[in-house]
Amino acid sequence: MSNFPDFSSHGYQIERELGHNRACGRVTYLAIDTKTHLPVVIKQFQFAQFNASWSDYDSVNREIQMLRQLNHPSIPRYLDSFQTTAGFCLVQEYKQAPSLAHSGFFNVEEIKQIAAAVLEVLIYLQQQIPAVIHRDIKPENILVDRSYDRDRLNVYLVDFGFARSGSGEVALSSAVKGTLGFMPPEQLFNRQLTEASDLYSLGATLICLLTNTKSTEIGNLIDETYTINFKHLLPNLSQQFIKWLEKMVAPNLKNRFANAAAALVSLRPIDVVRNNTTASLASAGKPSRGKTSIHLTMFACFLTLCSSSLLMFTLSNHKKLAIPQDGFRQLLVTNECFRCELTGADLKQINLSNAKLAYAKLDGANLTGANLRYAYLEGANLGDAKLAYANLGGAKLSYANLGGANLIGTKLSYANLEGANLLGAKLIGGKLGYANLVSTNLSNANLTGAYLWRAKLGYSYLNNANLERAKLEGAQLNDAKLEGADLAAADLSDANLERADLRGADLENANLEGAILEETKLWGAYLEGANLANADLNNADLRSANLSGANLSGAYLRGANLRGANLIGANLQDAYLADANLKGATMPDGSVHK
Repeated sequence: MSNFPDFSSHGYQIERELGHNRACGRVTYLAIDTKTHLPVVIKQFQFAQFNASWSDYDSVNREIQMLRQLNHPSIPRYLDSFQTTAGFCLVQEYKQAPSLAHSGFFNVEEIKQIAAAVLEVLIYLQQQIPAVIHRDIKPENILVDRSYDRDRLNVYLVDFGFARSGSGEVALSSAVKGTLGFMPPEQLFNRQLTEASDLYSLGATLICLLTNTKSTEIGNLIDETYTINFKHLLPNLSQQFIKWLEKMVAPNLKNRFANAAAALVSLRPIDVVRNNTTASLASAGKPSRGKTSIHLTMFACFLTLCSSSLLMFTLSNHKKLAIPQDGFRQLLVTNECFRCELTGADLKQINLSNAKLAYAKLDGANLTGANLRYAYLEGANLGDAKLAYANLGGAKLSYANLGGANLIGTKLSYANLEGANLLGAKLIGGKLGYANLVSTNLSNANLTGAYLWRAKLGYSYLNNANLERAKLEGAQLNDAKLEGADLAAADLSDANLERADLRGADLENANLEGAILEETKLWGAYLEGANLANADLNNADLRSANLSGANLSGAYLRGANLRGANLIGANLQDAYLADANLKGATMPDGSVHK
């Protein structure tokens, strides 16, 4: 049985723990509202345990009262609260989005989006009467969802436990509360806070993202004057963006923007990335230790290649492809072209291995059979591109747009596709062994017969995807969304499908031997003839699932919900069914369990 607290009398069923802070006596759970069947977040403040004090009840009550008054799409809504013998519970809307501390890499433009989105939330808070100061902005308290819309990030500000409201300058607190490294000096020394105080915390958070610094290590960038030293780590940022960040984290609040509205107005027109194209081309023409002759030689070699069948395009036809002269020349000479415009270009069978094409526009381009091994295509737009039989092994395609792309037979082994959009992509027979597909959108993608052995697909979206006969041995599919997916005859042996959503999925004759399916949702799934020998189905939801003829020998089904399931002809030899719910299930001999 589960060790989770029982909130059924309050209308909630806990699914799993999301996090805890034992020092503060707070545990956060993901739960299901038994009336609406929607997921919710429950924060349990266990005042009677872990040496926490009931005096904290006032701060919890203050957070509840504040959340009740707030109504903004980027702040999870307050839903309910109730008291337990161990303490108090706060129920909020659940946002399926990881925090910035666990979201992986963001490019500079996306970080600007995040900054603007949080500033919009702060503007809303600062417009309240009295104004609300969050006091604990940090990577852990900002959630970002990039699952569906690749052009816009959904950003949420959470945890208002330290938030305060006051008239004008926020009143002094009896104790300093916040997170070291993200608290502005006035908060650290328990002085009066203003609307500029949260800006410091947001600026520090952005610097963490830009410099890839963990929130626990932000102190390494702060000197004895409380100045955050980061410029030397970001040589590619524009000077305007650097100055904007410096103003956000100025130790003296008088040197910061007055409020979030002023900061946002200043941010919007800024080009955050330094334009290095002109500088690179200019330096290529300067005599410096023989570099000119080297570059000219390289350029001559590339022109020779252009005349052959290897590159398939020349300087004479680049205009019809809408490729800027400087950008095109840079691609030829240096094998890189940041934000290159190559929409619809014919680049089939060319060699672009190790090419740097971050954020390039390659939508509709013909890259059939191209060599893009280890190419840097982060954030590139490859929507509807032809990449059949191309070699993208080891390529960096994180957050790239590959929606609708033709990737039939493409080699993507060891490629980094984290957060990429592959909605509706054709990946029939694709080679994706060991590929990183964490948080990738593969909804409706055609992956028939694809090779995905040991691929990382955690938190990915594969709803209605065609994975028939796909090779997924040892793949990481924890928390993946596979609702309605076709996995007939797929090989999922030893795969990790913990907490995955496979409701209504077709798993007929699939091989799930030794797979981890703990707490997996298989409600109404079609598992006829599936091999689940020695699979871990602890607490799995198999309500109304069709398991006729399935092999469940040695399967671990403790606490599994098999209510109404079809088990006719299933092999349950040595299966562990302690605490399993079999009410209404049709057993292997045809009898109905009561």
